[in-house]
Amino acid sequence: MSEFKAKQLAIVIPVKDDFEGLKKTLEAIWLDSRLGDGIEIAVIDAGSCEETRQWLLIQDHRIAHIRSAQDDGVYDAMNYGKNTVNASWIWFLGAGDLIETATVHAVLDEIETWDAQEVHVFGVGIEQPEQGVPSHYPARWDQSMIWRNTTHHQGVLYSSALFESLSFNAAHRVLADYGLHLTLFLRGIKANLHPSMICKVASGGLSRRFNANLYREEWAVKKTILQGPKKWIHPVWLFAKYCFKKSGWPAAF
Repeated sequence: MSEFKAKQLAIVIPVKDDFEGLKKTLEAIWLDSRLGDGIEIAVIDAGSCEETRQWLLIQDHRIAHIRSAQDDGVYDAMNYGKNTVNASWIWFLGAGDLIETATVHAVLDEIETWDAQEVHVFGVGIEQPEQGVPSHYPARWDQSMIWRNTTHHQGVLYSSALFESLSFNAAHRVLADYGLHLTLFLRGIKANLHPSMICKVASGGLSRRFNANLYREEWAVKKTILQGPKKWIHPVWLFAKYCFKKSGWPAAF
């Protein structure tokens, strides 16, 4: 693999059996020469698709870090990726996600001035409409996070310095990003909220499959993080959320 100059921003992309989605995401970045030259890219491939593996080998002059091997799920791959990159700031995308070029240009213009003990949160859009899901998640970092998963990893830029002693809990297969964000919020980590949208995420994400397993995992996340009476309200709250979603009501849960 060729040598790569140190960059301010790294994009980590975990992928499994989604060759077309991965190509779509990376080729959209490479269309813009400033982004292609200014961003460190890591692709953490679960190693199950030969087509993906071969294509990554061809593209290794544009991808700083490639791993094709079995892993323990998307968050295990993200943990590996965050420990691999050298950039000062880290952004996690999924295969099929599309960046908003103007927003990322603005990020590159100002990223050197950012405080490494804070996070930066942007809006995220959904590429195709999904029932019961907003088309746009605005930047949030407030008390709403205790009740709902309002901030997703595709909309957050984390500093490497802040992330050095942290990781996603890979035992949580779907909501480990929610657990990390809730932990940071309750620790008093500050966030800079940006009104602009930074990407559109591919439809059909696991955190938007509102089944019983999702809400069981949300409780597993919360019971290890929340304290006091508020913690014990959540089993009832989660059951209510599940019922509303199953009813088909367009409630913002």
